[in-house]
Amino acid sequence: MWAAVVVLLVVGGVVFSLFVGSRVARGEAARSLVAFDLSSAQVASTLQLAIEQQNDLLVNAGAYIAGNPTGSQSELTGWANSVQLLTRYPQVHSLVVIAYVPLADLPAFTAQVTAPGETAAGTEFQVVPPGSRPFYCLATGGLSRETRTRPLGVDFCADPGGNALLAARDSGVGSYEPITAEGITGLGIESPIYSGGTVPGTVELRRAAFLGWVGILSDPSMLMDRALQGNPGMAVSMRYHLDGSDVTFSAGHAPLGARSRVADLATGWTVSTAGATVSSSVFDVPGALQLMIAGLTLSVLLGAFVWVLGTGRQRARRLVEKRTGQLRHQALHDALTGLPNRVLLGDRLTQLLARARRDGTAAAVLFLDLDDFKNVNDTLGHQAGDRLLIAVAARLASTLREVDTIARMGGDEFVVLIDGASVHASPELVAQRLLDVMGQPFDLGAPLLPLTVNLSIGIATGDKASADELLRDADTALYQAKGAGKNRYATFDPQMQSVLSRHTELEFDLRSALTEHQYHLVYQPIYNLTDLSMVAVEALLRWDHPTMGVLMPEEFIPILEQSGQIHDVGRWVLQEACAQAATWRSRGDDLDISVNVSARQLDQDSLIDDIAQALQTSGLPADALIIEVTETALMHNVDDTAQRLRAVKTLGVRIAVDDFGTGYSSLAYLRKFPVDSLKIDRMFTNAITTSPESKALIGTLVQLGKDLGLSTLAEGVETVDEMDVLRAANVDQGQGFLMAHPLDPTTLENQLLIPTRASTPTPPLPGGHPAR
Repeated sequence: MWAAVVVLLVVGGVVFSLFVGSRVARGEAARSLVAFDLSSAQVASTLQLAIEQQNDLLVNAGAYIAGNPTGSQSELTGWANSVQLLTRYPQVHSLVVIAYVPLADLPAFTAQVTAPGETAAGTEFQVVPPGSRPFYCLATGGLSRETRTRPLGVDFCADPGGNALLAARDSGVGSYEPITAEGITGLGIESPIYSGGTVPGTVELRRAAFLGWVGILSDPSMLMDRALQGNPGMAVSMRYHLDGSDVTFSAGHAPLGARSRVADLATGWTVSTAGATVSSSVFDVPGALQLMIAGLTLSVLLGAFVWVLGTGRQRARRLVEKRTGQLRHQALHDALTGLPNRVLLGDRLTQLLARARRDGTAAAVLFLDLDDFKNVNDTLGHQAGDRLLIAVAARLASTLREVDTIARMGGDEFVVLIDGASVHASPELVAQRLLDVMGQPFDLGAPLLPLTVNLSIGIATGDKASADELLRDADTALYQAKGAGKNRYATFDPQMQSVLSRHTELEFDLRSALTEHQYHLVYQPIYNLTDLSMVAVEALLRWDHPTMGVLMPEEFIPILEQSGQIHDVGRWVLQEACAQAATWRSRGDDLDISVNVSARQLDQDSLIDDIAQALQTSGLPADALIIEVTETALMHNVDDTAQRLRAVKTLGVRIAVDDFGTGYSSLAYLRKFPVDSLKIDRMFTNAITTSPESKALIGTLVQLGKDLGLSTLAEGVETVDEMDVLRAANVDQGQGFLMAHPLDPTTLENQLLIPTRASTPTPPLPGGHPAR
């Protein structure tokens, strides 16, 4: 019943809306057609009036010539200037006065028009076209907007329009027709001139009183443009169709499908106007269309309102059920990927453990984490990172069985629950399959290039007291996989707990390492590869742990960065390194010193003050200090980092990009930073003798450095062959175990600096290279 009522309301409203819209459209079309007819008549009238104004000009010129029939060219020019002929009539291209010259009067006419003062010196009179005829129609004077003029002897009666001139003489009525003169096709208007300035009553009297003709050549486009003023969207054309001639002049642009009107101007001329009018279709009349749409919308809304009133209770109940289901889904699923979230994962993991105990199977959990995902957000933006997470979730889900569960823990962390692990679905096989499918690049669409994502996986199996314990073991295994080099999986082993305990212990001991003076610096020499002279040293941090001995930076630097202690430790390294370099320089060893700066240090403006304070306290020249920043650190907060590095550069300090070639930077980004040198990562150096790709890449990096005015330094030089290839590639500097290990200050002084100052010979390296 309610459906029938709604249908009747909507159908009635639609019919009424169509009827009203159609009436309005027809009314608008009729008004538009009337307006077009009026505009067409106005354009034709304006054009005819403009032509009549041309006739008025001819009348004035004829009156002047009738009153001064023997006037010279200079007098004609003076009259034209006095009446401002070319200024007041911009459409007029030229004016000419034509005389009727019988053959017997040709010699006298020739003497008159070639008299001194009438023509330019050396101008000859010659009838064009040549030949003897009973009479000639020759110009006695005129003026033109063009500097060039027609020859004096042009016979106008020999032209195709000559008959019109003679007809105008006998009828006393001027004519206008298309004429081509001086290379221009325009509207020519000619008028006969009689003595006394009036037209005699008969042909005999007209011939007796005839003095000649006056004619003008006008630009019809200017006349038509004037007629179109105030009528946008219209076009007008003048057509001359008489005695075999068919010439058309046009102006304006009419839209496709425009209406047209034709007016007859007599003597072979017609004026055609064209312009757009409103169609009687409802869809071509905005007002009618809007009225019809409004009626249709109102009909539909009224029908919907009646339907809602009639079915409101049932609809409300379904809506509540649907909304409740949506809220339940949102509470248990990740908003970005649609995967189960941490809450639903905990419930399913609890059920998995219970089912495994009941069925005697092993429960397995895979903890997944995308390696270096933060770099994607930092370099490509969070929107690209979100698209990548969605693509990763879809690919992971498509790889697993329907009985398995994949959930997103948050960020770039995912968890996979394997139900009923067996030989065919062992956690290790599943983990390897996930690594394989993730090795395929992700195409996120233009303008992003395909991205390759690495994945680290931690696996935990067995019966645990709670879901949290199984997740904790998988997380511990994940930490082990990342520590082993990433892009791999690791299965939980109880011994891994000791690794986690070691990390916790180091984190605790680092709190007092600086205050208890447990840090020290070693220095690795840097050599000029051209002459193998030592030019600088790189300061490297070591930790003298009370019980574990000397620890390398890769063990504790990440912990310092996580805790924020890197700022205090980095400040101490700057002060210590600058003081040591200043001491060596005071002894005559002009060595530069490189100091590494972490990404966390670059995040704060205090780094600039730390560098300035270290230079001031030590007295080290600013240009002797080189700050090394990793390529990955550069791409973190690009604009802020570039601003801080420019501030460091103003101190006079040099800046080097460490581990270049392993990060995400591009040439466009690199040019933003005030960099002085590039340090080629050791992975390329170690492969330079065995990998043509690495050799070619180093050549590219060297050329890049040259193009940007940067020096290059190769890290990790360990063999003579590597050094030979680097020297051949024009790498500027190098450092590595081949030339020297990191040394404490005393050892470095005794083995390298003191022999240098004493100018003692240095032993050669393998392959004949000197030690320096």
